[in-house]
Order: sequence, then C-alpha cells, then structure tokens
Amino acid sequence: MPTDRATVALSRGPRRARRDDDAGFTLIEMVVALAVIGTVMTAMAPFLAQSMIVVREQRIEQAAVEVTNDALERARALKPSSLLVGRGANAAQAQWAAAPAPVKTYLALMKLDSNAADPDAGATAALPTTPRTVTVGAQKYTQQWYVGRCWQPKVDPTLTTATIATCGATETTGYVPFFRVVVAVSWSVPSSINRGPCVQGACVYVATTLVSTGTDLVFDTKRPAPTATPPGNQLAYLGLSTSLQLAATGGWLPRTWTATGLPPGLTLTASTGAIAGTPTTAGSYPVTILVTDRDNKTDDATFTWAVAALPALTSAGDQTSRVGTAVSLPVAVTGGHQPMSWVATGLPAGLTVNATTGVITGTPTTEAKTMKPVTVTVTDAGTKTASVTFNWRVLTPVSVVNPGTQTFSSGSSSANFSVPVSGGLPPYTWQATDLPDGLTMSTSGVVSGTAVNPTRYVVTAVATDSAGGTGTIVVVCNVTPRTAELTVTSPLADRSSPVNVALTSFSAAAAGGAASRTWTGTNLPPGITISAAGLISGKPTAKGSSVVRLTVKDATGKLAHSMFVWTVT
Repeated sequence: MPTDRATVALSRGPRRARRDDDAGFTLIEMVVALAVIGTVMTAMAPFLAQSMIVVREQRIEQAAVEVTNDALERARALKPSSLLVGRGANAAQAQWAAAPAPVKTYLALMKLDSNAADPDAGATAALPTTPRTVTVGAQKYTQQWYVGRCWQPKVDPTLTTATIATCGATETTGYVPFFRVVVAVSWSVPSSINRGPCVQGACVYVATTLVSTGTDLVFDTKRPAPTATPPGNQLAYLGLSTSLQLAATGGWLPRTWTATGLPPGLTLTASTGAIAGTPTTAGSYPVTILVTDRDNKTDDATFTWAVAALPALTSAGDQTSRVGTAVSLPVAVTGGHQPMSWVATGLPAGLTVNATTGVITGTPTTEAKTMKPVTVTVTDAGTKTASVTFNWRVLTPVSVVNPGTQTFSSGSSSANFSVPVSGGLPPYTWQATDLPDGLTMSTSGVVSGTAVNPTRYVVTAVATDSAGGTGTIVVVCNVTPRTAELTVTSPLADRSSPVNVALTSFSAAAAGGAASRTWTGTNLPPGITISAAGLISGKPTAKGSSVVRLTVKDATGKLAHSMFVWTVT
C-alpha cells in the first residue's frame, strides 16, 4: 500500500526546507543585488557623461579635419597661376593681419602676394580672402585660405636636413620658389574646453601645402597623333539649318579643331568640333578639317559639302495623248542633290516613269476621255522630296476616210460633199490645201464650188479635233478640160529620182488654149528647175518628198495645173 509522503515528513518533526538548484533568488538576495548595482551606476554616471562629451568633441574635430582636407583639395585643384587670381593686395593684407595665432606662425615663413586689378578684391577669388562657412551636422566651421610665396633650398649635402626642409619668406638666389597655401578651419565649442586645438572654446585646425610655381611636367609617352575621322561628303539645303559633329581618335585631350572651305553660313566650334549653321549660298565646297591635340600633334581630313536649294518640280501641264502613239514627257526639276529617284501615280495604261531620269514614256493602250490626275514625286540624295500634280487623258486618233480620186468637169461640175471623220474628241475643224481652182472647203469639212483650170491636183485635207489631234488625207482631184481648153498633158504621174544624180532632162507638155505658153513650177526638189519653155533639168541635192505644182499659162492668161509627188531617194 502506498505511503503518503506528506504524512511521513510530518512524522520526522520540524525541519528547514532545502532549496532546489533550479529555484530563483530569495527576496533578500534581490534587494542586496539592486543596491549594489545602484551604487555602481551612481559612481559611473560622471564618467559616462564625460565620455560622451569627449566622443562628441572627437567627432567635431574629425569633421574639422575633413573640412580642412576639402579646403586643401580645392587649392590643389587649381593651376599654380590661378592661386592668386582675384586676391587684391589690401584684402590679402587685412586677412593676414586678422589671422589667429596658430596661423601667424606659418605666415611668418611666407611672403604676402596678390594678383588683382582691384586691391580690395578677394571675396570672389578662387581662394577668397573672406571666410567661408561650412556646416556639418549641427556644427558650423569657417574655412580660410592664406596664400603667399616661400623659397626652399635645393637638396645639398652641405646643408642640414632642417635647412632643406624649411621654406622661408626670404627670396634667395638658387632657392626653389613655391606657393604656400595655409588653410585654417575654426569652430566654437563650450568655453570650458581647453584641449587639443581648442583654447577656451575657440578651436583652430591648421594645415598647409606647397605648390610649385613652375609649369607641370609633360611626359612624352609616344602616344600616336590624333586621327581625324573623315565624315564623308555632306549635303545641305539653302535656308535649312544643318549640323555635323567631327570625331577623332588617339592623341591627348583636349583637342581643338579648325576648318577651311566651309559653305557660307556654317561655323565650327573649335573646342567641340561641332559644325552648325544655315547655308546661304548654293555650290559644292571642298572642306578640310584639322584636329590638334594637347601636344600640338595634328591630323586632317577632307570632304565635299554640297549646298543646293530644296528640290522643286515644274508642272508639265495637262496632257492629251493618243492610243497607239508613243509618249516621251520629261518632268523638269530644279534644286536638290543628285542622284534622284522618281515615282508616279495615276499614269494612263501603257505609260511608266523612269525611276532615275523622271521621263515618262510608253504607248497609251486605253482610251480615257476624262482628265485624270497624275502625281509625280522626286526624292533627292538627301531624302528631300517634291511633288507635282497635273491631268492626263487619252484619246483615240483622229481617223479620216479617204474618198478616193475625185473628177470634175472644168467650169460645169459643182462640188458639194463632205469627208467622213471619227475618233479623237469632236467637234472637228477642217483645212485643205491645193484644192482645184474654184473649190473651197468649209471648217466643217464640206467641199463646194465649181472646178476650173484643168488638169491634176493633189489635195491635202486635215481634220483637227477639239483636243488638237489631226487626221490627214491626200486626195487626187482631176479636172477634165472643155473642148480646146488649155490642159497639161505631161507630166501627170508621181516621180522618183536618186539624190546627187543628174536628171535626164524632159519637157512639160500642154494642149489647147492659145499659143505662146509659159511654164512655172513650185516646190520642186532642191537642185531641180523648170524653164519658161517647160524644160525640167538639174540634179537633186537632198532626199525627201514634195508635192510639185507645174503651171502653164497661155497668151490669153488661161491657166492649167499639174500636181504630182516627187520623191528623191
């Protein structure tokens, strides 16, 4: 049977309980521990407070060092010749006189110098004579630069190290001249602080640097001369701004540029190599560019700069063509740069535009009586475009039906007929040449009248439509003589002769009429003549065909004609 542990424990009598190892501190132990900690913390409070003050002072002083280094770097970034620029004599002297004691120790080893037309200038100098305030966090610092000259002996075994290391205010022959820049950074802290760079709360941190008064050494590293990149030939347009950035490789920076032969209106920026402007005069200009690097090494390149007006097209005007008749129409262009390319839209069927010349050629294949717009566009080498629009229609040719040989009786046959015509664009007008004497043709194409003066006529009749197209026919008209009427009996037929071969002479003949006849001729081939007696002779001198008219006149003034075609081959 299990035993009750509590009962057993009581049976042993009163006993102090033993604490288990995992039990916490007793209340008394906790109170004692807190008392000890409080005592220690109370003793450490002044130490901790003082430590925080020291840390803050160290941070402020570290920031002062950074501000001082910044001021030194500002001085080192300047060329030696720029250190004194803008520092007037009066302003520099006043600055030196007001310098704090730590600074004057260094000023005693320097000679005051200045470089400004205005002796009171200095506030705007690269290294100003007036203080410059810099804030880091909540702390304000004041930067000041003091600039002067000093002279330092050259390294000499006979001189002590201290002498060689000293740069003094006395100009001495054989010594090396330097600029000395003294940087003073001041700030304020509580007046109780008297340690480090601070005296009764006024703190000054001083740093100096020497700057050689000589020019920087230039080391020739055998770097290749610069190479100008040829920009290639350039195109520009009158009145339009243009630009070109020149480029080069190699050489030492900075590079400078010059150019000769630029088109009027363009200029070059020497420091950047940028050419810009608006051309004012058309022409082709050979340009030479020259690049020069820091070491005066050069290279050049040449190219051509062409300037032209913007391309412009001249309208060819409204066009009328005929089906089956070849077309060749150039479209005029002014300005622009060659080569040019051409396109056209709306051309009649059978026509095309030459892409390189702009000439429209071909043979129309389809009638289109209504004017339709055609647009021609040209693009020049500089991608500038111009367009022109005009109208174009296609008509069928004017067709005239030849009625064949016509015969009339002299003095008795009345003519009254018209010649059939079609095609083209009605209405038509007519014109005839070499009609038999006594006959006329109206503008509507009606032939009327009474023929006189035999014998043979070669008539040319032309029908013109309202668009200016023509149709032509040649009709032989014979006028038969009345009894005993004057008439030509020879020649009556067409003839052919070789060029430059003497003609076998022959005589024209007539019958009827009165005696004593006289002959004349018109439109004879060059080199051929007819005498008054009717003798035809000579040597044809030129090839071609002509309609010859021979006229005979008798003693009473009566006339007779013979017309025929004479071809010289």
